Amino acid sequence: MTQERMESGEIDLNRFNQVFFEECGEHLAEMEQILLSLSDGKPDEEQLNAVFRAAHSIKGGAGIFGFQDMTVVTHIMESLLDRVRNHEIPFTTAMIDLFLEAGDVIAMQLAGHRDGAEVRQEAVDQISSKLRQYTDVKTAVIGTDATETGVTTATDTTSDSQPGCRLFEMEFTPDPDIFKRGVRLEQLFLELEQLGELTINAEISDFPDFGTFDPEMCATCWQFTLKTAASEEDIREIFEFVADEDQLDIRVVSDTQLSDALGDSALTVDLAGIQAPSARMAPLPPSDNVTCISPGRRASDRNETAPGAFGRRSGEADSSIRVGVTKVDQLINQVGELVITQAMLAQAAAGVDPVQYEGLHRGLLQLERNTRDLQQSVMSIRLVPISVVFNRFPRMVRDLAAKLGKQVELKTFGDTTELDKGLIEKISDPLTHLVRNCLDHALELPDVRIATGKEAIGTIMLRASQLGGRIVIDVIDDGAGLNRAKIMGKALERGIAVSDSMTDDEVWQLIFAPGFSTADAITDISGRGVGMDVVLRNVHSMGGRVQIASESGKGTRVTISLPLTLAILEGISVSVGEEKFIFPLSSIVESIQPKPENLKTVNGRQVVHVRGEYITVLPLYGMFNLQTPIIEPDKGILVLVEVEGERAAILVDTLMDELQVVIKSLEENYRKVEGTSGATILGDGKVALILDVAALIDLGKNWSDKDAASLIE
Repeated sequence: MTQERMESGEIDLNRFNQVFFEECGEHLAEMEQILLSLSDGKPDEEQLNAVFRAAHSIKGGAGIFGFQDMTVVTHIMESLLDRVRNHEIPFTTAMIDLFLEAGDVIAMQLAGHRDGAEVRQEAVDQISSKLRQYTDVKTAVIGTDATETGVTTATDTTSDSQPGCRLFEMEFTPDPDIFKRGVRLEQLFLELEQLGELTINAEISDFPDFGTFDPEMCATCWQFTLKTAASEEDIREIFEFVADEDQLDIRVVSDTQLSDALGDSALTVDLAGIQAPSARMAPLPPSDNVTCISPGRRASDRNETAPGAFGRRSGEADSSIRVGVTKVDQLINQVGELVITQAMLAQAAAGVDPVQYEGLHRGLLQLERNTRDLQQSVMSIRLVPISVVFNRFPRMVRDLAAKLGKQVELKTFGDTTELDKGLIEKISDPLTHLVRNCLDHALELPDVRIATGKEAIGTIMLRASQLGGRIVIDVIDDGAGLNRAKIMGKALERGIAVSDSMTDDEVWQLIFAPGFSTADAITDISGRGVGMDVVLRNVHSMGGRVQIASESGKGTRVTISLPLTLAILEGISVSVGEEKFIFPLSSIVESIQPKPENLKTVNGRQVVHVRGEYITVLPLYGMFNLQTPIIEPDKGILVLVEVEGERAAILVDTLMDELQVVIKSLEENYRKVEGTSGATILGDGKVALILDVAALIDLGKNWSDKDAASLIE
C-alpha cells in the first residue's frame, strides 16, 4: 500500500498486525506456563490440546498475515504435538525443554517483525532440526527376521496410503471487508492444498457497478472440492481464523460416490506460485448424493476452546475487546477533568440558597454520584491482575536454578490482586532483580541446605495483597538470610560510615547503595553492584517503599508497597495557613484535638499520649516552612497516620473535606517536592499538594526547624 493511499484515509494493515503480535504473545505465554507446570512430564489430554492449540493459532495467524518464517517452526512443532496427543509418540520430559526452546525462537521471530529485533537464523534452523528428530520417529514393528538378526524394522505411521480418503465440497462466503482486515486468502488456499487434491471455483452472483467498484471489497463466493484423508475438523481449523459459523458450509460426498464425483474433469490446482485468489479456477463437480454436516460443528464440539481468530469478525458474543492503552489513558484523563469540573460546580453552588434552588442542589448531588461511579468504572478498566508479572518468573527461576546447580520451588499467592497497568509495567524490573538475588545470593546449594538441616529444595515465594489503598508485594526466600558482618565490611570498603550501634534495619538499607554488592565474584547473573539501587529508585518513582526483614539461617523478606493507582486518590483536605494539602484516606487512623496534659517532650521531640502510646508530633507548617498562627498542637488538629506499622501525629490547622482528587505530577510540571507524591486541582481552581505520608514519617525521624527551608524554597 502506498503512502498516498494511506494518507487518503484507506486502511492501515499495521494495526491488524498489532492484533496478531499481541495474541501471539499471549499464546506463547500460555504455552510456556503449561509446559512449566509439567514437572513430572505427564501432561493430561487437555494440557496437550492447549499447547497444540497455541502452536496452531500462532501458525495460522502468521500464515494469514504473511509472516511465513514464523510458520516453519510452528508447523513442525504442531506436527510433533499432534503425534504426541494421538499417542503415536510418548511424551518425555526432554520435550519440555524442546518446546520451551521452540517458544523462545518463535518469540525471537515475533520480536523481529514487531520491533525490528535481530533474528538469528541459526537458532531457527537448530530448533527445527531438533523438532524434526522427534517428529520423524517411526513406530517400531519387530518382525521375525529382525528379531533373529537383532535389527529393528519400522513402519511409517504417516504413510500416504492412509485409508478413509473422502471428497469434501465446501462453500465459503467471506465478509465483504475481509481484505481490509489484512486476511490473505492465498494462504488459506495453500493450507487446504497441503491436505490433499484441491479444486477451486470463484463465483460472483451480483457483480458491482464498475463506477463504484472497490477492489478492497470482496464480492466473491468461493467453492472448493478437496480429496483428502483429513477430517472435517482439520478443515474447519484452517477456516476458523477467517470464517464465522454461517460463512462456511462443508459437505462430504459418500465414499461410494467418490470416483464418479471426481470424474476425469477434476483438476488439481498448483498453488506454488499463486498470486491472487482468482488464479487457477476449476468448476465444482456436480453431486446429487451428499451428506450435510452442520456448519456449526467447530472446535467447541471437540471439547476444545477455539483460539483467537486474527482478522476474523466473530459470530459470537465476545467477552472482551482489545483497546489501546493510550485510549484508556485519554479516557481516564478526561474523567479526571470531569471530576475537577464537578468539584468546581459543587463549590460554586455552596453559596446558593438550597431551599430556593432545591432542583439545582439535587441535580448536583446526582452529578456527584454519577461522576464517582463513572470514575470507579473507568479506573477498573486500567486495573490488571499481578499474575501478568508473576507468570514471567517460573521460566526464569527454572533456567537460573539449573544454571546455578540449585533446586528451587517458586510459589505465588495473590495472583488475582489487581494493580494499575502503569505500575504493572514498572514493577517488573524491580521484581526481576529481587528474584535473581534470591536465586544467586540467598538460596544455598542442595548439599549446604541438607548440612544445615533444611530441605534440599529451596523456596521462593511471591505474594501480593491489597491493604487499604496500597498494594503490598512480598518476595520471600528460605535461604541463609542477610549477613550483617559481611554487609558492614563491604560498606567500610566503599567508604560508607557504619557502626556497631546500627540496628539491623539500618544495616539492611546499606545494600541499596549504588554499586553495592556482597558477591565474591562477578558472574553473568550478579556481582556488578547493579540491582538493589535500581529496585529502590524504581519503586520510589512509583510512590512506593521498600522494606527488608531478614533472619540468619531462616531467610529474607523484601516488601514493596505501592499505591493502587497513579491517577485517582481518595483523600481528606486540610489547611495550614493559606495552603491546602491532601492526606490519602488510606493512611489516616483518626484525628484528635489533644489536651495540653497529653502533650510531652521526650528527647527534645514533642509527642502526644494516645491510649497508652506516645506518638511523635510532626508540625506540617514547620516541615513546609509556612506561616500560620496555629503552632501549638492543642490549638490545632493532630491527624494520626500509619503506614506499614509506623505512626505519626501531623499537626494541621483544620480538617476540611473528604474528596476524590486527580493526581497530577509535580516533577513533570515543576520539580520534586520532598514529602509529597504529586498535586491536584481543587474545586476553587487552586493547587493542593498531595502528601506522601511514608516520606513525611521518614523525614520526621531526623527533622528539625533548620531543615524546613530545604523542603520548599
